[in-house]
Amino acid sequence: MKLYELLKDIKFKCSHIDLNTEIKNICSDSRSVSKGDLFIAINGEKRNGNDYIIDALNKGASVIVSQENNKFGEIPYIKVENDREALAKIWNAYYGNPTKDMKVIAFTGTNGKTSCVHLLKSILKRSNKKYGVISTIGSEINGKSVALNEGSEVTDIPSSMTTPDPKYLYELFYKMKNENVEYVIMEASSHSLNQSKLSGVNIHIGAFTNLSSEHLDYHKTINNYFNCKKKLFEACKIGVVNVDNEYGNEIKKAFSNIKTASLKQNSDYFGENIIINQNGCQLDIHINNEKIQVKSKLLGSFAPENIILSAACASILGVAKEDIINGIYDLEYIDGRMEKVRDNIYIDYAHTPEAFERILLSAKNMFNKKIIVLFGCGGDRDKSKRAKMGEIASKYADELIITSDNSRSENTTDIIKDIMGGVKKGKNCFLIPNREDAIKFAIKKLDDNAVLLMLGKGHEKYEINKDGKHYFDEKEIIKEAFNV
Repeated sequence: MKLYELLKDIKFKCSHIDLNTEIKNICSDSRSVSKGDLFIAINGEKRNGNDYIIDALNKGASVIVSQENNKFGEIPYIKVENDREALAKIWNAYYGNPTKDMKVIAFTGTNGKTSCVHLLKSILKRSNKKYGVISTIGSEINGKSVALNEGSEVTDIPSSMTTPDPKYLYELFYKMKNENVEYVIMEASSHSLNQSKLSGVNIHIGAFTNLSSEHLDYHKTINNYFNCKKKLFEACKIGVVNVDNEYGNEIKKAFSNIKTASLKQNSDYFGENIIINQNGCQLDIHINNEKIQVKSKLLGSFAPENIILSAACASILGVAKEDIINGIYDLEYIDGRMEKVRDNIYIDYAHTPEAFERILLSAKNMFNKKIIVLFGCGGDRDKSKRAKMGEIASKYADELIITSDNSRSENTTDIIKDIMGGVKKGKNCFLIPNREDAIKFAIKKLDDNAVLLMLGKGHEKYEINKDGKHYFDEKEIIKEAFNV
């Protein structure tokens, strides 16, 4: 592809270069550069790609793209305003602007993104639409799973990144376009919005679930975190926000293209007459001056707010009310989201204080049984939430089993010590650093009068510790424990 074609949506200044240069490939890692490639130097968190410009040239790069001034003399150099935005737009151009004729629905927020994506997927599937999904628990095209970069379940990009990097993201959009996808339902993480990954995407609907303290190791403050989320509504044609959250109301005030959803107040889309039990939930939803009753098999007090936000998006897309009702009911469960894996054993991805409180309070209200919670906290991540999660767990659960959860470079025992800083004195608590041992211990303790909640891992099929990333499937461990 010609260089000028790749740069058509970007403001730039160039020197010592022919814009008709043929570009073979796009690289942001100098180790991957081959002759005839464009190398874009990204100033990242850990490494600055500008330090590797000479390496890229020595390997045959035809063009250098950077947001920094050229310090290397007469080399083929293009200066852009924002390197990450340029990276996304270049890949978008490389694949021919694949979302141009598709409607992308992007969900952002701290909790509920995955659930909303899969609820809307079920609705669109029921209405016989061609759809694509980009989610924390995997990507798919018209119901068929798609692996990025030929990865395995352990190393595949979707398993480790909510929103894939541009190299993989726009290739995936291109594959969807070739399969005649009409609608793309995706999660938009705060990292991806901050890093401008979606700069080339035609976002039809941006939807906001909620916001609470999370990723502060990266964003530093809750305000920075929120401002990243708000970027989605600068880019979308229509916004749909949950206004039962204070931050949803802030978005509503800041933008003119916003529709509102609520379970507590009269909004553009609102729910009432909510019933939640061990079999799921039921509620009435007001849509366009009509009321529909929906039933869902999804568990937890958070299910109704995810349902109403997904139903609102479906309504904006013009989906028939019957398909909304049936699509919501069709969804049996969502992998790792309050998922019942055996009698009295549930797995959930909850790993924030707010998610912990919601799921434990739900369990306490749904089950008239002893609540046992097994959990840990991630290493090399926001340490401030550890004691909070210990406090919340000890408030709502009867017994705590504290263990590992992607300790990364930290010692699990140090993380557990931080968690214990919030646990009430005298609480029935077991500290078992090895998560597999902790699961087997919990199952031995389990009887008909107790419910075990295994929190943090959810859909993940890996553990990360000092030795790296290795296969770890909680469902397999549970199965093995019962077959012993």
